[in-house]
Amino acid sequence: PKSDCLVNGTLNRDTVLASHGMDPAKPTVLYAPTWTRFSSLNAMGEDLVRGLMAAGYRVLVKLHDNSLDRSVTNSGGIDWVARLEPLLAQGDGYLIRASDASPWLVASDVLITDHSSIGFEYLLLDRPLIRIAMPELITGAHIGREYVELMAHVSTTATDADAVVAAVDRALADPSHLSDARRALAQELFHAPGKATDRAIEELYALMELDSPAPIN
Repeated sequence: PKSDCLVNGTLNRDTVLASHGMDPAKPTVLYAPTWTRFSSLNAMGEDLVRGLMAAGYRVLVKLHDNSLDRSVTNSGGIDWVARLEPLLAQGDGYLIRASDASPWLVASDVLITDHSSIGFEYLLLDRPLIRIAMPELITGAHIGREYVELMAHVSTTATDADAVVAAVDRALADPSHLSDARRALAQELFHAPGKATDRAIEELYALMELDSPAPIN
């Protein structure tokens, strides 16, 4: 249900950006790494943010909740808010504090991640996805090989900050690249997206042996 808003028209890219005082005309990139000390955030996150801002992009950063936990296991023992907010303030950057990433997925033109599940949600928007290859993350976080292969098939893979910035350049120049693969995988992973909430309500009412209400438009 939380993904319904990505496809049912309740969210609009320009409206989300404008509501936060951001010019919708500027290309917007969302960086959403997964957690653990093996993540791309620890390996290259600050260099990546600097590179993207230097290239002229608006940079949104959405941290995993566990990355806010300053234990070594979850964040590498780093206060990422304290590290990233001053850095983002040096350019057109914004650290997302809200727990719901959906509006920011809609607001972004490109998503960058390592192996966060947010990458699969982004497929519903059929926009460019850039995957940072992190072999140590795959091993250290025990990420299933099938999930790695699925994401690699629908994304552009980069191995360092400079390569990610170059990949963003190419993605914005040709956003339709890999569109067929993205749409095919989204169809495989999501059943009738946009209507999950209605189906969940119908099932709950059926369990309570009540007539379900009319769908909310």
